[in-house]
Order: sequence, then C-alpha cells, then structure tokens
Amino acid sequence: MDREALERSLARRLLDHIENRTTDLADGVLELPAEIYSKERHDREVEVLFRDQPLVLALSGALPEPETYRTVDLCGTPILLTRDAAGKVHALTNTCRHRGVRVADGAGKTKRLTCPFHAWTYELDGRLVRVPVAEGFEGMCLDDKGLVELPVAEGYGLIIGRLRPGPALDIDEYLGPELAGELAMLDFQDWRPHGEPHVHPVKANWKVTLDTFRENYHFNYLHRRTLASYAYGGVLTFDAFGPHLRNASALRSIDALKGVPEEEWEDPAQHFSYQYALFPNTSLTFDARHVELWQILPVDEANSEVLHTAYLRPDLPEEERAKFEEMAPWICETVVDGEDFWVAGRTEPGIRTGLLDTIVFGRNEPAPQHLHRGFEAALAAAEKGVRSHSRPGAPDFPGS
Repeated sequence: MDREALERSLARRLLDHIENRTTDLADGVLELPAEIYSKERHDREVEVLFRDQPLVLALSGALPEPETYRTVDLCGTPILLTRDAAGKVHALTNTCRHRGVRVADGAGKTKRLTCPFHAWTYELDGRLVRVPVAEGFEGMCLDDKGLVELPVAEGYGLIIGRLRPGPALDIDEYLGPELAGELAMLDFQDWRPHGEPHVHPVKANWKVTLDTFRENYHFNYLHRRTLASYAYGGVLTFDAFGPHLRNASALRSIDALKGVPEEEWEDPAQHFSYQYALFPNTSLTFDARHVELWQILPVDEANSEVLHTAYLRPDLPEEERAKFEEMAPWICETVVDGEDFWVAGRTEPGIRTGLLDTIVFGRNEPAPQHLHRGFEAALAAAEKGVRSHSRPGAPDFPGS
C-alpha cells in the first residue's frame, strides 16, 4: 500500500466510525492484577524491558549531519549519540574511561570530544586518541580505554539502541517489514529538532503514564474543555505490527470530507494524526508538519518521567511554523501536564492502598491491551531464560 492509499483508508475508517458512533474494539475486556504496579514488578521491568530490549534513543534528525553529537539519559544510563565524518551513528556511554566523568552535554557539531576534567580526548566513534601527561599512564593500552560502545542501529528516521553492551541490532528486525515500510513512506528522517528536549516529571508508574497516550476514550471527559473541541474523542483506529502498533485519531476538520466523493478528497491526512507506540516505551505522533517523540521512562514504582522532543519538517512554511509554535505550549502545558499527567498522578494513591485487586481495560481500549500483553510476554520469556534482543512477540495472556 502506498502512502496515499494508506491515508485514504485511515480517513475512511475514521469517517465510518464517526458516522456510526463506533471505534475499533478488542475482542474482550482485559483485567490485570494491580500488582503490575508494585516495586517488585517495576524492578523486573527496568531490567527486562529497558536494559535488555531495544529502545528508541532519538530520531535521525537529532544528528542532522556528519560530525554531530547529542546526549540522552535513559533509565540512569548517560548516552552519547554521535554521527561520525562518514555519517555512521554510534551510541557510546557518556562516561570518561579515566574517572567516569560525563564527557559532553546537550548537542552540537564537533570533530572530537574532550572530557572537561583531565582533557582525555575521544574520536566520534569512541576511540581514545589523547591523554595529557602520557608518561603518567605508561603501559596503559589506549585501545582498551575508548568510550564503552552500545549496540545501535538507524533506519526509517529512527535511532534505536540498547542500554547495555551486547549483540548488534537490526532496525528491520526490530520494526518488522510492514511497519518499516510504513515509516519509510512517512519520510521524516531529515526533520530537525525544534528546541531542546523537555522533561516532564509525572507522579505515576511509567505504565500509567504510557496508557494516557494510547486511548482517546477520555477526550470527551478529561479534555472536554480543551482538546475535545479540536479532535474527536472515542474514535480511534487500531492496527498491530508485532509488539508495536498504530492508532489514528480524527481532527474535527475531518467533517469537511463528509459527503464528498473520495476521488475529490485533497490531502486527507491533514484531518487526522498517526500515533505509533514502539515497544516498549515510545510514543510517536506524526502529521504533515511535525513529529512528536515521547519517551516514557521509569523512575520508581510510583514515578516516571517523559522526555518530549518535537521535530519539524525542514521546509515547513513560516506560517505553519508559527502555528505550531503558538499551539505547542498550550498542548504541552494545558493538555499534557495539566490534564493527562495530572490525572495519571491521581492514580497512584489508590493503587498504593492495596485495596484494588485489578485494573480494567475495556474493548474500546485495544492499544493499551496490546502493549500490556507485550510486556507480559517479554517478562515471561525472560523468566524462562529466553532473551529477545530484537523484536519481542506479543501473545495473548493465558485465558484472555
């Protein structure tokens, strides 16, 4: 399916749902034990889902040209992403091999990286090339003291990696052929970050926070004075790609297509947004002018943080850029912080009492159901000693 056919198909599905007051549904209701928010479960998830599985580290546009770097911090691991002179991406621990000092901050352009403490200097591929007062380290092999290299792969606008050394990664294996082809069609690999990443602290378990991104059943209630006037609530398409998924949600402007013959539609994608969940913790929202990257990270069993970065199309007209810059703070501060993350924080006290035996996902919440099944599958595989360094499966819970 080409991009035009995909966008027409998604717009048609959304219009059908709006007309019939329906939405995509799961096969049944899913109840999960409230224990999934416990400290023991949290600690297992950090090890299995975050330190053992591939994660999205950034979009390709974070390293816009050769000899650039960007730092990211995920689950306590400081990472230094670089693009060398040949254009190859590297993921390195942002930790000097002399005394463990953080080598770099932020993002920029450089040919080499120098630790601020004692000026140990590294190439962009992590090789140690200079140690001041070399006689003080006579007998030490510089080849053994490069920055620790982490597995990394790039493709389709994504940079994925693992937080611990291990086997090489394959971006096609991580995504699967269908999703890889779809992201290739969206063609956002050269879109540039708009400002610096914004960290949102959230007083909620990371899965509670993630689930706020994965359904719009709440739009007509939680967002009734804000987002509900801009986008339809309770109307969502759902498509799975292995452990990953895609939702599409309709903007109110899609009403302009009602009653218009499909062959006369012009750019139907302007009336909805693509919303991807990339296993285990990344939400990617895409429209014609920008991509929003939301990385949901565990802090402890009752707290999380969300790393948010917006990427804009490089040839975006100034008028469209101005519209985005006007709306972005409202979305971030009013809708996300003030409503989504506010209500996520109101979840934790009740869960901590131990009085709830289960939490419930309805049939109209197929995306959270799919993700939680994936988490359960990965944890079960780890218990059996099956380590999946590529594309984890997402089978049903027994008896679900």
